[in-house]
Amino acid sequence: MFRLLRHPEIDVQIAATGAICNLVTEVSPMRERLNEAGIMKVLCEHAHSLNAALRLNALWALKHFIDGVAADLKKECLEELESGWLVQLICDDTEDEALYARTKSERPGSQVSPNDLDEDMEMDQSEEDSKPWQLSGTPRSSNERTRTVRLRQAERKISVLREAELNPVRKARNDDLAIQEQGLNFIRNLIGPVRPGTSSDSSRDNTEMIDYLFSQLGQDRLFGILESKLQVKFLHPFSRRFSANKDSRVLYPQAKIIEAVVFILVHMAASVPRHRQIVISQTKLLQDLGKHFTSKDKDVRVALCHLIANLTWQDDSTDEDASRQRAVELKRLGLLNKLESLEQEDSELDVRERAKAAIWQINKQRGY
Repeated sequence: MFRLLRHPEIDVQIAATGAICNLVTEVSPMRERLNEAGIMKVLCEHAHSLNAALRLNALWALKHFIDGVAADLKKECLEELESGWLVQLICDDTEDEALYARTKSERPGSQVSPNDLDEDMEMDQSEEDSKPWQLSGTPRSSNERTRTVRLRQAERKISVLREAELNPVRKARNDDLAIQEQGLNFIRNLIGPVRPGTSSDSSRDNTEMIDYLFSQLGQDRLFGILESKLQVKFLHPFSRRFSANKDSRVLYPQAKIIEAVVFILVHMAASVPRHRQIVISQTKLLQDLGKHFTSKDKDVRVALCHLIANLTWQDDSTDEDASRQRAVELKRLGLLNKLESLEQEDSELDVRERAKAAIWQINKQRGY
């Protein structure tokens, strides 16, 4: 498997790197052996590849590789990957920009452009959606009607999958989002806890890695990146042949991206009081996160409850005043009200219980 990572065929490299993702997880007995063989260096090289699929698989594997390992190995991995390149992977829409540049440079001719494919795909879908199902007759029973609904749902799912595979505009966007998500999760695991049984001190390593991350990326720069992931983004327009509409495409914050951002903050808030104070001082970031307490994604809502609970945690008596101030600040930002709504109205028991625990902790610090 290790030799296949250097195979001359790029598709073989992609497949081999994808397989490695499952061999370098925290519970894998192969991780230490692969580390000794130099897997980290190869994965970091692949993370610099011009091929989006190879970049994605390599970054995904690196995310697993650093999960739970000691601080020294985490630092070595970030240095090999290069902090500047990690920022670029997280921030840039590389595939979208490349597709836009290729499309812009194309000369008029008979060759089909990505714009044409984008348009044709949407035309196909609209035509299919407008056509009635050619069934042998009107469904006579509730079972037949249920099957009809399921067939319609299956057809819509197939259309979405087909578009993701064949539409170059959609594929470029999905590739960029997937890489950005794994880049953020790399940071999440970089500052996450050390696995049980490791000789290192977990809390000390956690604190050390957060400070190291600040030194490598810059504290203000890092929080700026996290905040940018919560904003609406405007991408290059891909105007269609028969349309004069050249407005930019709008990309709203994606649930998996938001979840990764929140868990980075969760790990910071699980560190020492000094780091909790840094997080609570990010007023704009916390206000933006407040908009996602009503997210349709359960994991986002759970992550936000974890964050609030960690921010109001009190280490010892020396942290008492600061933890009380953090609780007051969270209430001032309106996050306590949002937690109360989750506790009372959320459809998921897990979310309600997490919200209840976070509310109890806030009220405890406020003396209620």
